[in-house]
Amino acid sequence: MSRLVPLFVLLLALPAYAAGERRGWFVECAAGFSALDPTDLNARLEGRQARADFLYRDGYLAQQRVSGGAFAYVLEEPADSGLRPLRGGFPLALRFGRALGPRVAVFAGLQFLERRRSSRLEQVHRIDDHRPDQVTAPGLYAIEYSFPEFFLSARAWSPQLGAVVELLRRRSWSGGVRLAAGPLFAALRVLEEQRYRLTEADGYWSEWQQVYDLRGRGTGVAAEAMARLRLDLSRQLALHLEGGYALRRAGRVSGRGRYETQTRDRNAAQDPQRQEWQAEWRVWREGLQREWGAIEYDLSGNDAGAATASRRFRLDLSGWELAAGVSLAL
Repeated sequence: MSRLVPLFVLLLALPAYAAGERRGWFVECAAGFSALDPTDLNARLEGRQARADFLYRDGYLAQQRVSGGAFAYVLEEPADSGLRPLRGGFPLALRFGRALGPRVAVFAGLQFLERRRSSRLEQVHRIDDHRPDQVTAPGLYAIEYSFPEFFLSARAWSPQLGAVVELLRRRSWSGGVRLAAGPLFAALRVLEEQRYRLTEADGYWSEWQQVYDLRGRGTGVAAEAMARLRLDLSRQLALHLEGGYALRRAGRVSGRGRYETQTRDRNAAQDPQRQEWQAEWRVWREGLQREWGAIEYDLSGNDAGAATASRRFRLDLSGWELAAGVSLAL
């Protein structure tokens, strides 16, 4: 709450600045674009993509290079395959306020932001292996590794108090600033589906599938500082254009999680297994080391489990923004 004190001090000082001027009530709505990039939320998706590329594509290419022609590898992947992070959003705002004069207004409002992103990864690794030291029979086999769906979503609500101060005023337009702050209420979800299938040279196949469904809610703080251009269309109606930075950050997120998995092969299928839990969201680092190299990557979620070197997850929906809206005097 200490971050909101300067704004409240400003609001208390505004009546003196606008003393003796005409007053009136107004309502306005606005929509815009925010260049948000929630690093911690995207960490899980980017980590899964990096791990898949390292284990399969990089690994098979490395084996092909040193096989002396006894190992051939081809990757089949659609053009639209690839896990894509969540970036950019479209905030909406509704404000109700009172003009203390032609240059100063105070308001209370509600801002809403929601962003969703769904992507998929589909890879078929076709291998012709005739090396004499292999456990499996030599010949052609295929590995299908995919994320049929990787869904990310984040949304935030923020009730706000703020002020508009016009610093430059002309007959039909004015320029100034808008400042606002308030609490933030946020929610997020990650839905991750994985599938692995091995088909060997003799036709035997085996596969596993798993699903993670992770949800979370948290609270935090929101604040905005916007440069503002107002265009008066009539005595009651005006357009406004804004640009600036919006802070939206929830520092503690927790929620429920669900995990399902099933394994089967050409001969039989195991019963599905299911787990559910409630936990805080964390960010942790994992790594892999193989003959062809090493990799480290971050993961995030409320399924950290035994990961000891983890830190608190932060849902950061901050970013530079451009917005446009309409003001109506009542």
